Amino acid sequence: MYAEGHSLAIWQFGNLAIWQFGSLATAEVDSKLSPQLDDHGLPFQPRLEALIPTMSATSRASVVAVARTNLRRLSLEVSCGAFARDGRRRALSSFVAVAASTLGWRAPPPAYSSTSPGAGDGDEISVLRTKAVDAFSSRDFPSARDALGRLARLEPDNPSWREALGQCYVDAGEESDFASAAEEFGVALTLTEPADLESRARILSNRALAWEGAGRWDDALRDYDAALASAQLAGLPPDPYVINSKGNCLASLGEYALARDAYLSSARAFGDAGGVNTARNNKIRGDGYTFAASNAALALAQLGDFDAAKGEMVRVSRRAPGNVDMRAGLAAIYWSEGRGEDAEREWEFACDRISVGCSKYRNKEWLRNVRRWPPAMVDLLDSFLSLS
Repeated sequence: MYAEGHSLAIWQFGNLAIWQFGSLATAEVDSKLSPQLDDHGLPFQPRLEALIPTMSATSRASVVAVARTNLRRLSLEVSCGAFARDGRRRALSSFVAVAASTLGWRAPPPAYSSTSPGAGDGDEISVLRTKAVDAFSSRDFPSARDALGRLARLEPDNPSWREALGQCYVDAGEESDFASAAEEFGVALTLTEPADLESRARILSNRALAWEGAGRWDDALRDYDAALASAQLAGLPPDPYVINSKGNCLASLGEYALARDAYLSSARAFGDAGGVNTARNNKIRGDGYTFAASNAALALAQLGDFDAAKGEMVRVSRRAPGNVDMRAGLAAIYWSEGRGEDAEREWEFACDRISVGCSKYRNKEWLRNVRRWPPAMVDLLDSFLSLS
């Protein structure tokens, strides 16, 4: 029996794609990599404390410190330690936040130096900063936005507040406002120095994510390309999450051949990622490779090569036996080939032997619009479910 373990829901930085994974029942559950889902089917992204200045050096803790191949070590400073000690921490390091910091440049910005406020202003900024982080971690987004808006008025030249506001608008569940998020990220970009290429890459990828949430695929694709270009100019390796998100945009635009190329590039980038050889980092790299390779297989099916797509799905399933997505895909293709027993075997495994189960895959709307399977695969699975 494959227990939920990570019950992993991955936000692919490119629309509302859910990734269903199980893991061995004996595996240790790591709450940091098991985010709850919001009303969009997205994992909560309580990363505000990583987007705004921390209160003091003693309250900062490194979420991940990874040696990247041929690059400097990246130490991400977030005020997680204080939250853990105070019992207020609610999965402040989501899978995406940790994985992005491990594998690429889409990581939280460093602590921002305040613009020399007076003593009174400094006290007010500290109070508002704490209020914003606490409100965000408890999903009180109106209060978080209020505190951040006041901070933005106190420090109008500080891009961190506007970037954090954008994150609030993205992460607010049913109240998410992607257009406002894109606007805030745009202001943050304007306030960011042209020479700060890494920060510009991060903000551009955040704005691309907001455009995706709004269904503006062309705008999202343009920002993802700009983010990758900025990172390259900064001497940073391509971020596999951003490449995968670029693939999502291309698929949404019907460009499945280009989307597949992006997914394959993402999978290679996950496989080539450097970093400290720990169980967590290996898990992150492995899961990242799996979802990118799965997307590539689905795109290949949409291009009409079902036999080759089937072979890729088999390989992904062997590598990640708790992956519901490829089990469901194999069931659909096997059924279309008249291999009913094989189809039922894969479906039964997905439904009964992986704890996250297969219920979401019975929902065509979810499969098409949230998981974003390509139309050909949606139709095949629908035929299997209708006739089996």
